[in-house]
Amino acid sequence: MQRRLEAMSALSIPTEFHVYEGLSHGFGLGTGTVAEGWLNDAAAFWEEQM
Repeated sequence: MQRRLEAMSALSIPTEFHVYEGLSHGFGLGTGTVAEGWLNDAAAFWEEQM
């Protein structure tokens, strides 16, 4: 993933990547976890790119 992010950044493609401690991929909405609110953060990033 790091190489992919670096390649996209080299092409001036905005990226954002988050690692949520203690969670693996596929944590749903993250309710009650350290990832709670990730969907709002993702939507805000997508809106910035439009």
